Amino acid sequence: MELLAVILLFYASQYLLAMGEEVFEGAELAVLPCHYSGVIPEVNPSVIWSRHDLKPQTVHLRRKEDDFCGQNQRFSGRTSMKFDALASADFSLSLRNPRLYDSGNYICSISDGIAEITVTEVKLQVKASPESLTMTMKVLKGEESVLLPCQYGKELEEVVTVKWSRSDLNPNIVHKLGNYPSEQNQLYEGRTSMSPYALTSSDFSLTLKEPQLSDSGIYICSIIDDKEEIFLSDVQLHVRASEEFLTVTVEVYKGEESVVLPCQYSKVIEDLVTVKWGRSGLNPDTVHQRRERDDLRGQNQLFEGRTSMRPDALVSGNFSLTLKEPQLSDSGIYICSIIDEEEETRLLDIQLHVKEIFPTWAVVLLVLLVLLAVSGGLLFHFRHDLISVYKVEVDSGVESVLLPFKTTVRLSEYNTTVTWRNNRNRVVHSNCYKDYQQHKQFKGRTEMNINYKSRDFSLTLKNPTDRDSGTYSCTVYDYWSGKILAEKQVLLKVKVYKVEVNSGVKSVLLPFKTTVSLTEDNTTVTWRNNDGRMVASNRYKDDQQHRQYKNRTEMKKNYGSGDFSLTLKNPTVRDSGTYSCTVYDDKSGKIRPNKQVLLKVKVYKVEVDSGVESVLLPFKTPVSLTEEVTVTWRNNSGRVVDGYDWWYKNLQQHKQYEGRTEMKINVKSRDFSLTLKNPTVRDSGTYTCTVSYRQTGEILAMKQVLLKVKVYKVEVDSGVESVLLPFKATVLLSKDNTTVTWTDNPGRVVRKHNRRLGFLSEVQHQRYKNRTEMKTKFTPGNFSLTLKNPRHRDSGIYTCIVSRWGTILAMKQVLLKVKVYKVEVDSGVESVLLPFKTPVSLTGVVTVMWRNNSGRMVDCNYFKELQLRQYKYRTEMKKNYKSGDFSLTLKNPTVRDSGTYTCTICRKETILAKKQVLLKVKADSPIMAIDFGSGYSGYAFNLKPREEGGETQLKRWGKELGLDSPKTPTCILFDRHKRFLKFGYEAKTAYSNMRGREADNYYIFDNFKRNILDIYEPAPGRGVRNNEKIFFFSKSMTRLELFREVLRFLKDDALKTIKHHPAGGEISASDFTWVLTVPGSLKDLTKRLMTEAAVQAGLVGEDTKDKLVFALESAAALAWCLKPPPDGFITQNHSRTSQDQPPEPAGAGTSCNDPAGGPEPGETRVLLETQNQDQVAEPGETRVLLETQNQDQVHCKMGTKILLETRNPDRKRYLVVDCGDQIYRITVHEVLEGGALKMLDKDFRRYLGEKKIKEFLREIFSHGVWREYEENFPSEVLKIMFEFIHLQHLDEDVQISCPDTLRERAQREKDIETFFASVEGASWEDGVIKISRDKLRSFFDDSLQRITERLRDVLNKNSNIGFIVLVGGLAESQMLRQFITDQFGHQYKVLCPLRPQEAVLKGAVELGRNPELVQFD
Repeated sequence: MELLAVILLFYASQYLLAMGEEVFEGAELAVLPCHYSGVIPEVNPSVIWSRHDLKPQTVHLRRKEDDFCGQNQRFSGRTSMKFDALASADFSLSLRNPRLYDSGNYICSISDGIAEITVTEVKLQVKASPESLTMTMKVLKGEESVLLPCQYGKELEEVVTVKWSRSDLNPNIVHKLGNYPSEQNQLYEGRTSMSPYALTSSDFSLTLKEPQLSDSGIYICSIIDDKEEIFLSDVQLHVRASEEFLTVTVEVYKGEESVVLPCQYSKVIEDLVTVKWGRSGLNPDTVHQRRERDDLRGQNQLFEGRTSMRPDALVSGNFSLTLKEPQLSDSGIYICSIIDEEEETRLLDIQLHVKEIFPTWAVVLLVLLVLLAVSGGLLFHFRHDLISVYKVEVDSGVESVLLPFKTTVRLSEYNTTVTWRNNRNRVVHSNCYKDYQQHKQFKGRTEMNINYKSRDFSLTLKNPTDRDSGTYSCTVYDYWSGKILAEKQVLLKVKVYKVEVNSGVKSVLLPFKTTVSLTEDNTTVTWRNNDGRMVASNRYKDDQQHRQYKNRTEMKKNYGSGDFSLTLKNPTVRDSGTYSCTVYDDKSGKIRPNKQVLLKVKVYKVEVDSGVESVLLPFKTPVSLTEEVTVTWRNNSGRVVDGYDWWYKNLQQHKQYEGRTEMKINVKSRDFSLTLKNPTVRDSGTYTCTVSYRQTGEILAMKQVLLKVKVYKVEVDSGVESVLLPFKATVLLSKDNTTVTWTDNPGRVVRKHNRRLGFLSEVQHQRYKNRTEMKTKFTPGNFSLTLKNPRHRDSGIYTCIVSRWGTILAMKQVLLKVKVYKVEVDSGVESVLLPFKTPVSLTGVVTVMWRNNSGRMVDCNYFKELQLRQYKYRTEMKKNYKSGDFSLTLKNPTVRDSGTYTCTICRKETILAKKQVLLKVKADSPIMAIDFGSGYSGYAFNLKPREEGGETQLKRWGKELGLDSPKTPTCILFDRHKRFLKFGYEAKTAYSNMRGREADNYYIFDNFKRNILDIYEPAPGRGVRNNEKIFFFSKSMTRLELFREVLRFLKDDALKTIKHHPAGGEISASDFTWVLTVPGSLKDLTKRLMTEAAVQAGLVGEDTKDKLVFALESAAALAWCLKPPPDGFITQNHSRTSQDQPPEPAGAGTSCNDPAGGPEPGETRVLLETQNQDQVAEPGETRVLLETQNQDQVHCKMGTKILLETRNPDRKRYLVVDCGDQIYRITVHEVLEGGALKMLDKDFRRYLGEKKIKEFLREIFSHGVWREYEENFPSEVLKIMFEFIHLQHLDEDVQISCPDTLRERAQREKDIETFFASVEGASWEDGVIKISRDKLRSFFDDSLQRITERLRDVLNKNSNIGFIVLVGGLAESQMLRQFITDQFGHQYKVLCPLRPQEAVLKGAVELGRNPELVQFD
């Protein structure tokens, strides 16, 4: 044996050779080579792989077989050697899934149990790959410090060592929690620190001061106990020399499947936040948004359907965005940020470059060069006509801005009207309107130098402000005929200068410098805040300055240079907002240049966990001070937290903070930081420190600090055996009189324990008797509480206080949430199961009892005679004592059975287990659907339970006018005091009958849906614009007022209708589920407005908002068509003659373009597929995808069944064209498994029909007759347009009544018949205007062409579309149906229900009864 040892030592010199291996983290395998050519010991041979820097050192041990007993646990399951290693002398080690912390020197040695020699030493370097890093941090050289995050999610049971290391250094120790200066690498000497509460809070983050370029690298955070080292996280630190490197650049070629934009967040997300991806330069700028789930309502349409985030993004902190099919237009800067209740935090900017593959862009570039050379001059000449919306951006404070408009149309100087309006239709400037017609916002601020020769009608707007931002339209039209000659839109954006400062700075400068020459004698300069309060002025007296700004402002008064910048001293968060500086000329009264500045004062934030010993609110001012100062800390209620006065010493402190504060009073170092001991949730809020002179009260310095004390949260399900409320503190305990007290949020004692007296049971509240446990030995500072059998009423905040002789030593709060299991069923089900299965081992005699929320017995394994009569013969309880299953079955549940049920298992008086179950039995309420349309509105209802089916009923309107319509005009009339009068036909009729100036005393609003529902996100500093006014004929009301009154009328009218219905009777609004139709996906602001209006109108209450349902109009219409509608579908031949025949019910058929077995030429029929399914179609024929007329067969478990499996095997998508009377909407829907509808695409456009008829009437009544009539008799114009809307459905000669006032005004000029002589397609006959069929069609030519273009765009963009469904009022037009069929019928199935105007309303009722039919994104 001694000889063998000598031989081994001899070979040591040959094999002690260091080798190097490099591998990337994430690789499948790393091989550490070791080959031995010496003598293998015959007795007890073993190969040892070890690392001397670890404890234990053994990486792998091979004897006859692998021995893992002493292996370091970080390598557990990851190492292996060849099975014949000792025989082949190949001792190489395979290390699976190498991690960063595996980097180090590995020693391969051989031993016989007595001697050991090193064969080789391998230096393994595991390099980080970007996707494997836990976190990447970027910081600039010269910053004060950088924080490397590291959190440990578990509770530490014993003392451990926390270690930060860098594997590329020697020694590799960056920092150890404790005093280990000899082990630390000298590069970090004096530059690292960790929180003193790290072991208590499990926050092991490392602060690295004054980061240098050499600090870049990978930092590993780990903890070491007596047994092993546990890896926690790795952080890649990049220290850069300049800020430009802080933006990540990502490059990708066009045509790639997708690209990932990386974004990581290291902190633990405690509250609900929104992750937002935006892109600068877009409007809207939202690329993707995630809250609890994806929220894409405000998404820019460029990215629709192309973005996604990880499902666990908010949990993992990986906010990376996947962008599918990147396009060249996707290049730009993408911003990753998070938004909480207080602010938006910017995390990362990413520069995305999408590059074209070389051959393509080279060819395109050559083509463009040729085109530019040929057409460059033409493009420049017609540039204003080619750009649809010209954009102009200026800074607030410029003297003026030019909105350009130059047309190529030849114009006459004598009969041309030029009018500029803003996007609220207010008159900005006109060459013929009188001054009083110009809106007051623009008075004295506009100039337009009209040049008819150069055709330049550009507008100069003086002193633009943020309020002026928006779209401006210039219209040039002929004064006499009203014909529009030229139009242009200009988008103006006035940018506000932004200033951001931190609370605590001495002052902030709001800059304003004008180039206008000013004199002191006749110039008034005034600064105001966004509430109009005076901040500073060169003229006004001090008493006119708002008290908020007293002694805090200084304004420069340099009239020569025009500098009137304002200095605001000691800014606080209250000062944040927009400030406007206005310069007045006192002589002329004119406003000189003005400027707006947006000030944002950021508050320093401090976040700590409840239970920490103390928290520091920092304040160190740069202001030089004398000792005669007063320092006061106050909370946001104005209470004194702590204070110091040189004369009076300590100020009177509020009792909440007595004995809990320490304030540094160092006038020389100007440090007045406050330490608050044992902070609780109650202490959260904004704290303000003010330093002022004692004698004068002048404020010298001020700072605000926002403190957030986070409560540790514990969530458990009702029914668990117990829950632990954790609390560990490093408190030195006395054996004499240390007391630990747990209380709940009403202040009741949960448990109290004294170190000397023990458990004080006499003060414990009755609710917690026999339900709590604490460790009686509090070393090492463990004060955790165990609460047995937690129930829902135990939810709340629990506070633990450790005290000695009344002095608080430690305090912590824990939020407990006991979740009750919820069961929801519909009324009418056979039974419902209330589950309860306990893990508690049950022996002997136990009592199991179910009680309701009134404490009455529902069921019991004994004492059956005590069962409440309500539950007799209706309950069955499982009694499985082995498995612990005591679930309860309740038969025939009703609404009366709703409530909380508690199951208790006890032995004598001891509770062994308890669980609560919340049962909700939903009543099948009747459905009321309201379709609030652009032109027409109405309602429908179904009073029958869902399982009974029942026919949907519609209110019929217009009987007083001889009409029978399912909808009434969206027109509402108010009196002069804005009190509701009439709605619909009655409102239009009443207003049309008013004469002269009588109408001026009333408010009428028509076709205002879009104005109500189009709510945009408010600008910074502005609130939600629910109360923004809507104007109509110079009258205005707020959005909320209008929509509320519409809903109130429709609700009241519906209840009156139902009262007289055979199945109605006495029924109230609260009995209904209300369905409101919406045109597209709802924005949050629009949904809030509609909900608020519904509450105010009495549809639902604050506590019953869940009975308000929103349904997409297109989805509702499609749901009705797929039911199928009992009346069937209109079908017509391709022949044009078919348009001449009115529709009439008929037999079997399919659609508008059914080619097989169709009607004879000229025939139009309503067709339903016959019940005879054996009829064989001709080759290539497409059959209808609808069920038979037998409606009893159209059922499924949830109500309506969409029969697609056998009729639509290819899952074709449906394109729905909702042809309203003013707007047509195009949407694409896909039918999912189970019949749910999902919207894939949408678009909408406005018709030109109404505009065309007005142009037509102007053409007839020339010489200004129509213009004067429009201005003086608006109510009669409404009546004419109303009549036209009803006639536009026809495809024949029509006639419109001519009001007497129009005829009389026209005859003053000449004989009325002569007006029609030169107008084609129009004639006069006995007081009516006759319009020929061809002329009527011409009104819709442009609209039909536009519909066709939009349909082609949508069809080209969406594949697998099989059907085009026409619904809406205008779908009744034979002209429209035939046109769509002619254009698309050869490729797609065109369907139109017999009563298309009713489809949305009836479908909305179906969605109310079966909300699962529609899937909302």
